[in-house]
Amino acid sequence: ITLELGIIEGMFQGLSISFPIAYLVLLLATGNVILATFAILSIAAIICTVLGSTYLLGWSLGIAESISAVIVIGLAVDYTIHLGHMYQVAAKENIESREGKFRFSAERMGPTVLAGSITTAGSSAVMFACQLTVFNKMATLIVLTIVCSMVYALFWFLPFCYLFGPEGDTGQWTVLFKASKSEKQNEDVLTESASITI
Repeated sequence: ITLELGIIEGMFQGLSISFPIAYLVLLLATGNVILATFAILSIAAIICTVLGSTYLLGWSLGIAESISAVIVIGLAVDYTIHLGHMYQVAAKENIESREGKFRFSAERMGPTVLAGSITTAGSSAVMFACQLTVFNKMATLIVLTIVCSMVYALFWFLPFCYLFGPEGDTGQWTVLFKASKSEKQNEDVLTESASITI
């Protein structure tokens, strides 16, 4: 029982470290707080789906599953980060509307993401031929993660961007940072001018 509790605790500790790091990577890659938030919600849904599926398969939480749970985050980030980045690149092409950014992202990155998922899932599927259970489980987890990542990236993340995604500079962390910095400078100027008039 102590070992099982240690494994579960280690998995949750790994997830609690990986999620903030993934959010920061998403924030830096997309440059947008809104897109990074949509993407991390998508990743959380992928993790829940994959781990829930392993429970439905009757797997107990062992060492391989615990390690795989943290690895799954890295695989889950891939497709949403590419689509989110391309959504932001659309602004550089003078596309400002959600619909235009959605179309640009889907047309430019959709086929690439689909091809990447096919090759990754295909190369992982080779492990199904292995006789060791750990490799079969790893293959199942990777293929399941790739399938879930594609489904959530194309049918949850992108539609969410289409409906609620940022337009123009909305949510850009650089713009938000500049706005808060200029607001602070304005407060300093007001404080300075108030002290001069007194």
